[in-house]
Amino acid sequence: MKKFLFGILLIVLAVACKKEIVTPNNGIYRGVYRMMNSAGDTLAQGVVYLAIFESSESFSMVGDSSSMVPATHGGTYLIDGSSTMQFDNSSGYGAFPDIFYLDTTYNYKFDDVNFELWQTKYGNLHEFKMIRN
Repeated sequence: MKKFLFGILLIVLAVACKKEIVTPNNGIYRGVYRMMNSAGDTLAQGVVYLAIFESSESFSMVGDSSSMVPATHGGTYLIDGSSTMQFDNSSGYGAFPDIFYLDTTYNYKFDDVNFELWQTKYGNLHEFKMIRN
């Protein structure tokens, strides 16, 4: 009986000490990109895949093949706080406006499964809502 209680105690301690992961990490995330105006109307949207590579602090994004939003590109990132990330697009802008690229500061929320990025640029909200693929 003592071994059983000791085992239960160890399990409870292990679960209680488990840290919540709140910093984006390696993975491929799939979701939706939306650009909305101040009234909440959707101006542009598309399916998005985002790959995060911790070892090189780089990312690769593939945008929607039918709407072409957001643009397919890649670059580097830096987590500069508990809720903000800096992105540097190293692919250039091509034929698309800069608003369709991860480039500059985004707010983020991450729980090791769900990954959200958002920022307001030129008066429009740009949001990415993704899950680990």
